[in-house]
Amino acid sequence: MEENCDCEEYQEFFLALNRGAIISECDLQGNIVFVNDNFCNVSGYRREQLLGKNHRIVNSGKHPRGFFVTMWQTIMDGRVWQGEICNRKKNGELYWVRAIIFPIFDAPSNQIIKLASVRFEITTEKAKEHMLERMAENYKAVIEVTDGFCHITSSGRILEVSDGFCHLTGYERAELLDMAFLDLYRDFYISLEQFNLMTQQYGKSFDIEQKRRDHSVWFAEVTVSYSSAKDRSLFIFLRNVTEQKKLAKNHEELRQQLLHMQKLESIGRLTAGIAHDFNNILASIMGYNEISKMIIESEPLSTLKSDLATNFDQVGIAVSRAVELIDKMLTYTRQNTIKTPSSIKATPLVIEEVLQMARSGLTSKFVIDVKIDDATPTIEINAIDLHQVLTNLLVNARDAMVKGTIKIRLRLAQRIDVHCNACLKKIRGNFIELSVSDTGSGIDNDILPNIFDPFFTTKEVGKGTGLGLSVISGIIHNANGHIVVKSTLNVGTTFRLLFPIPSDKIS
Repeated sequence: MEENCDCEEYQEFFLALNRGAIISECDLQGNIVFVNDNFCNVSGYRREQLLGKNHRIVNSGKHPRGFFVTMWQTIMDGRVWQGEICNRKKNGELYWVRAIIFPIFDAPSNQIIKLASVRFEITTEKAKEHMLERMAENYKAVIEVTDGFCHITSSGRILEVSDGFCHLTGYERAELLDMAFLDLYRDFYISLEQFNLMTQQYGKSFDIEQKRRDHSVWFAEVTVSYSSAKDRSLFIFLRNVTEQKKLAKNHEELRQQLLHMQKLESIGRLTAGIAHDFNNILASIMGYNEISKMIIESEPLSTLKSDLATNFDQVGIAVSRAVELIDKMLTYTRQNTIKTPSSIKATPLVIEEVLQMARSGLTSKFVIDVKIDDATPTIEINAIDLHQVLTNLLVNARDAMVKGTIKIRLRLAQRIDVHCNACLKKIRGNFIELSVSDTGSGIDNDILPNIFDPFFTTKEVGKGTGLGLSVISGIIHNANGHIVVKSTLNVGTTFRLLFPIPSDKIS
């Protein structure tokens, strides 16, 4: 009774297998001796078209010869071979099967007499697999064309990073996968608010400043998108736009320099025209004033003569002051008589000469602190111009303070990398630096870009012409120098005059 039961179970098993599987048998040369209905249904061949034919009838040509050599060696060694095979139907369509091929032995001789195979069609599964592979390839391609890629959870835990992301951040992949996104940037520039912005701006691009592990700065164009899965993870794509930012910054600097030059050129032309016309007017006033003095001198002594002589003298003084102002205006426009540059070494003696001239305007409330490096090379500048520059800076320092210390320094400044506050140009290299510092009220950052503009002044009406710093700028730039200003409100201001080192002093 039990044997009958086992027999029935086996029959049911084989019936089920026959309905679901593709079954065939072939001789040791691969000629088909048996196929089930599924083989015919799947392949599209009738049974009589298959029997006696070699199994190569369904060969797709998609596998290399070595694939089948290995298969046959395995089977003929008496072992079972398992794997996936791509076959071809009668109509030319391809289909995939997962196959189990095994030898059948003759019981008395224990020799292999034929081969049997049981196959299950997996064409749909393979199509899905191929689709996933293509998606993975596309996914990888998208990642590779970006400078950096990072996949994070909605809470910020890093799930995956590209090689580019590792390079941009300076971290190893293993380190990143053990971090949260905010951990990566907490000490740098990405705050929680910026992280929230990234999650809210998905699909849009925006720029952000970042730092690598070594704290070097770079700029990234960030694009964020959400995963369609329930976890709502984030895909972050980074594009390194550091060079573009530098180019844009350089372009803007050049544009500002051009605008500045155009503005100064226009003001210079206007100033020069006014100065020359005004000079002619003053010449007439001075001429008539001298004639009037000559006439009044021939008159007998009287109170009227004394008063008129005093008035003529005051007119002369006023005209002299106006002439000085015009000379400043022409100095600014660089259209006055060109002084022959002369090399003057700014020794303590030269500085002292300037201090003696300015000392009358300085009280005991001010301390002058002078330090000069005797090894400093010679500054190639006209001596009179140097006096004028230092005098103007000392007067400005005095006016900025109620009391305090004015420092004058002369030294060799190396590895300078700054912008000139007057001409806006980028300057790099080694220079001779002459600086004047005060501990006064300082200059507001809002007006700092305008201090070298002609006629710009923060002093009360009648206490300044607004030409002092513009004249200094003209003199320094005529000497191929530059000016750098550092100022903090209620702390003080430092004017750094940077002069080129003479070619014969450059080692």
